[in-house]
Amino acid sequence: MNDFSEGREYMHSRGFNDETITYFQVGYSKNMDMVTVPVHAPDGMAIGIVGRGVKEKKFKNSTGLPKTKTLFNIHRAKRLSSTVIVTEASFDAMRIHQAGYPNVVATLGGHLSPNNYDLLNKYFTKIIIATDFDDKATHNGKNPGRDLGNSIANRLKNKEILWASYDYQVVYPHGAKDIGDMTDAEIKQCIEKAVPNYEYASWEIY
Repeated sequence: MNDFSEGREYMHSRGFNDETITYFQVGYSKNMDMVTVPVHAPDGMAIGIVGRGVKEKKFKNSTGLPKTKTLFNIHRAKRLSSTVIVTEASFDAMRIHQAGYPNVVATLGGHLSPNNYDLLNKYFTKIIIATDFDDKATHNGKNPGRDLGNSIANRLKNKEILWASYDYQVVYPHGAKDIGDMTDAEIKQCIEKAVPNYEYASWEIY
């Protein structure tokens, strides 16, 4: 890593420990002032990076990153378990890994391609949805993270679908928007208390 002190300090401020930083090969671009995380194809070949600004909340992917053909961390997750936890951002997947669940992937956005669905269908039998719980007030009355989760549940009805939840009728604790807003202990509880799709739907809190 090239002059990674600023990147490491930023990652620590986001709740990441050194073991997680090393495991995911997090780097730092001084020119862009961004931490970078490599993305791999399902076979493990490195195919690009995703970047996140340190001083500014900005994002940048490497040119031509084929997000429609892979899922972040799938090359590891598919070898570890027939159960997978699905989140949106690479950082959220990394936090779930750090909380003790390395069988996690990230969609790297709010939409999945047919290829993405095929990957979930091919490698996993149980899917735990841990997508964002967005504020409808700032998304024109919509909740994109829940829309994404619903699309997975509807598209992969042949799978066992669960939703990460902190407690009965409580999706995430203290109004957290996503996994990154939680402690490792809170993340663990959300995974351990994941509820079946039919139960989550009955809560009608979407």
